[in-house]
Amino acid sequence: MKGLGEILQALRSLEEPSALATLVRTKGSSYRKPGARMVFRSSGLQTGTISAGCMETDVKARVAEVVAGDRPALVAFDLGSDLDLIWGTGMGCAGRAEVLLERVAPGAAPPWLDLCAGLLAERGAGVMATVFATRGTSPAVAGDRFILAGGRQRLPVPAALEGLLAGPMARALAAGVAETLTLRAGEAELELLVEPILPPVALWVYGAGEHARPIFRLARELGWFLGLVDHRPALATAERFPEADRILVGHPPEVLAGLALDARSAVLVVSHVYEADKAALAAFSQAPLGYLGLQGNRRRSERMLRELADTFGPLSAATAEALHAPAGLDLGAESPEVIALAMISEIQAVLAGRPGKPLRDRTGPIHPA
Repeated sequence: MKGLGEILQALRSLEEPSALATLVRTKGSSYRKPGARMVFRSSGLQTGTISAGCMETDVKARVAEVVAGDRPALVAFDLGSDLDLIWGTGMGCAGRAEVLLERVAPGAAPPWLDLCAGLLAERGAGVMATVFATRGTSPAVAGDRFILAGGRQRLPVPAALEGLLAGPMARALAAGVAETLTLRAGEAELELLVEPILPPVALWVYGAGEHARPIFRLARELGWFLGLVDHRPALATAERFPEADRILVGHPPEVLAGLALDARSAVLVVSHVYEADKAALAAFSQAPLGYLGLQGNRRRSERMLRELADTFGPLSAATAEALHAPAGLDLGAESPEVIALAMISEIQAVLAGRPGKPLRDRTGPIHPA
């Protein structure tokens, strides 16, 4: 969710009328998927990406027109064979992308912006439907948004669309994948982007040694929430870990009380103090994590897990599935930086439900349809 969080921050800090570009539909293989966004300021500053660079220049040329207008514009891009590697189907066909451009002004944030920001801050989950085109007498207009979160409507859906949208919104939330669809309500036809609003991945690292610092530097670029836990106050400091969003000093399990851990949370246990790592692993194994990694050689990991099983009994099936010991993909890592890359790569693959193998060997599409 780095993209949405970054866009929300940019919209909240506007000092001039600007344009918000949302990629709402693609055909063929695409560098970015529907839901990608950019903010184009009148001054020329940009935040975010919607392509590999092939559309931004054209969109930027339309910013003045959008800012001066009073209604959103839907722009279609047909890209020729010279850009087929980015947008085409791989068979010489041209790709197609559609972008919704909206005027955004500084000052009071629109309701959808505050709701999305609140969901991300609370690590809540929701789904947002954005209307980007209508035909006929429609119950909504381009730019309208409807948000469902926590089992209730936060931005209400018009009665004429409620039954039609319930299934797609539930499907997008369950699958975690955006969907573009066309709905017919009476004589009207609406096109919408339905996308999940999911909290950013939260990575908690137990261990504030020097080898942990590259983990934070690399993970910061991914837009993850970063937490640090260590029992040594001289090491667990903001000066040594400026990328950390939160730092906890103390011993598990007490120091972990009240942490909001969920299926989009990952933990790396890397203190290299045997008893401390064992206590942290025991505490974190009780949480519903998406990933739990223990750094160290295989013999050390197996010994630690045997001792924990003797004390607390066998791991639950869910914890055994989330546990990776030793942590990391087989990248031939030796330096702290490459070791950090190997572990972060494994976390990304596990949370995405992918094997972490070369794309060259993948027989299916890179992205789900």
